[in-house]
Amino acid sequence: MIGSGMGLVIVAGAGSLAAMGCGTSGEKSAEAAEPVAAAGYPDSMVFTGPEGITVWFTDAREAVGPDGTPCIERALEIRTDTSRRTVPLLYTREAPTALEDTTMRAVFSQSCQPAGTYRVDYAFARPRRLLP
Repeated sequence: MIGSGMGLVIVAGAGSLAAMGCGTSGEKSAEAAEPVAAAGYPDSMVFTGPEGITVWFTDAREAVGPDGTPCIERALEIRTDTSRRTVPLLYTREAPTALEDTTMRAVFSQSCQPAGTYRVDYAFARPRRLLP
């Protein structure tokens, strides 16, 4: 019973790899955009906000636009002296801008194209879509 359960896990794991865009040769499909090693793109501060808040580009992912042009999309992190809050699921190609004392504006990028504008609060790093 234990052996057959382990076999199922291995089979499910192999299926997951295929679903993530890996072919049998181990090459990634063009649509799969994954974070790039941090050593290739070091953290860089984007701007300083109120009360010592700083906003940083952190992780990076390589992407390809509709015309085949490659680009780098960066993740955002909000830092204070005592905390670091990563903005979830929001990669961008441009620096965010301050809106008010508590929020910033960031443009989500997908496949090297703008795909929505978001308001991100500094306290929770929570993105909320801004309507056009």
